[in-house]
Amino acid sequence: MKKNSLIIGFIASLLLVFGIALGTTANVQAAKSNSLTSSHPVQYNKKKKEVTLLTTVNGTYFTQPTRHVIVNVDGSNGNKSLLKTNATPKQIYNDLKKVGAKPGDNLDMKSKAGSKVKGSSIKVFFVINGKRVKAEKAVQVNNKNLKKLDFKFGGNMKTNNKAKTGCVLCFDSCPVGIVSGAKYGYKYGEHFTGKSSVLPKDGSNLKVVMQVK
Repeated sequence: MKKNSLIIGFIASLLLVFGIALGTTANVQAAKSNSLTSSHPVQYNKKKKEVTLLTTVNGTYFTQPTRHVIVNVDGSNGNKSLLKTNATPKQIYNDLKKVGAKPGDNLDMKSKAGSKVKGSSIKVFFVINGKRVKAEKAVQVNNKNLKKLDFKFGGNMKTNNKAKTGCVLCFDSCPVGIVSGAKYGYKYGEHFTGKSSVLPKDGSNLKVVMQVK
């Protein structure tokens, strides 16, 4: 009997250790699936109607103006934006549609200057020190603070594919960017800079959340 009890105890111990190991592995895998990396730079949450992507801060545009907020690193505008990302325009486009956004697709390269982008309204947040900060709070136009950029899901996937600029998010209305701001019309120009007092330093990773309103 004593021998049987020892065997049963040993088996129970093995099962306990095995169970803990499995649980730990599952937790690690879950953590990995919820984290963003350069090889997994974007994820979406259908319930919250959000798309989150990993970017890198380009400090050049703390002082030099641009009209590009986020551009894919492999695009022709890859070094012309405040934030760079490994996420592709197509990934962002598809994920925004998955969470319920509808593209406006109302602009093209021949649109008149001043034309404004349409599509589902998108709230854009920068996650700084664990807190969401509205994009408007972290940038300025012509050295003046912004109240609202009125971002819209422009869509523009066909034009984006053809242009190969890599544009994901633009400050002013754009026929190429997947999302852009309706506050300022098409061809408003390069007048936007990031606030070094708000944004992380050059080269830092920064999560950006796009929430469909």
